[in-house]
Amino acid sequence: MIEYLPAWIKLEYLLALIFFLFSIISLNFPSVITKLLMKFFLKDEKLTKGEKLFIKLSVWISYFLALLFLNLSIVQLPVPSKFLLVINKIFFILYVGIISFISVKILDIVLEKFSSSMKRKVLPSEAPLVETYYSMISKLVKIFVFVIGLIAILDKFGFNVTSLVTSLGVGSLAVGLAAQDTIKNFISGVLLVTDRQFRIGDRVYIKDIDIEGYVYDIGLRTTKILTITGNNLITIPNSKLTEGIIENSLYPDPRVKDFVEIGVAYGSDVELVKKLLLRATEEIEGIVENPPPSVYFTQFGNSALVFKLIYYVEKKDIAFEVKSILHQKIDKLFKENNIEIPFPQNDVWFRNPLKVEVKNEETLQRKDEKL
Repeated sequence: MIEYLPAWIKLEYLLALIFFLFSIISLNFPSVITKLLMKFFLKDEKLTKGEKLFIKLSVWISYFLALLFLNLSIVQLPVPSKFLLVINKIFFILYVGIISFISVKILDIVLEKFSSSMKRKVLPSEAPLVETYYSMISKLVKIFVFVIGLIAILDKFGFNVTSLVTSLGVGSLAVGLAAQDTIKNFISGVLLVTDRQFRIGDRVYIKDIDIEGYVYDIGLRTTKILTITGNNLITIPNSKLTEGIIENSLYPDPRVKDFVEIGVAYGSDVELVKKLLLRATEEIEGIVENPPPSVYFTQFGNSALVFKLIYYVEKKDIAFEVKSILHQKIDKLFKENNIEIPFPQNDVWFRNPLKVEVKNEETLQRKDEKL
């Protein structure tokens, strides 16, 4: 067929045109692939994280094919060798970038599947820990893939990678001294994950910097905390967390101990007060039955008999709401059973009696006798 081409048509230009058309078709191909994959994956009416990544991955494969066909199209043209060398290097950088991105996405899919299977095997309380490990490994894998891509690009541009690595080894001491904080935070990040101090999603209180919030992300250098008071995202170097004192409200046991201290008037029925306080904890969502609530008569106060009700809440997030409901029930039960909650008061006694004299029916004058 090629032998019968008209004389004015050159084979190189024809091939260049064909590859260029393939490149354009490849750019429009992602929408077709996406529709087919969406129909296939939406049979169960929902998309998992792995399926979403697979759909995005198919799009990038189409971009890679479009780039490849465009490169083949340019190669067919009679362009100067120097210009062609530059073009090939540019395309090589793009190839490495796309392949690195695709590799990262594939590894993300694999790690996500592995993480999901591990979550099903461990206890529910350990599931956030698996998520934390997955997050850390995912970041390390991404760095490794992109470092390999960078080495490939440097090698393509004529750099002696072996000598470059040797030079980096010689200069590593200077770099290490300059970046010792970064290295320290990186090692601290690994220790945070391996020591299980906290997991993503845990509610923690960092005593040294007086911050309480939820662990949003554990990075290679920093950890992000979503504060409770202002709902702000705070970034903390990992080294400060490994060296500080951290209170974890959700791990290993999310239950939190709480109490209500209340005083009743002298003369109140002690046993009745204890029964009413225990009854107040019943049918309140969030108060656990094991261990059960308990009441103690703690002291004879200045103006009241003091009782302490101790109970456990499922988790710290609902502690304030539970206490508010409990206060309302206690107040209602005490009023129904005529249990008085006294307010502080003081009685003043004079050693000698007072005399009161009234003058002109308007002025009240008090004269104290000599004490």
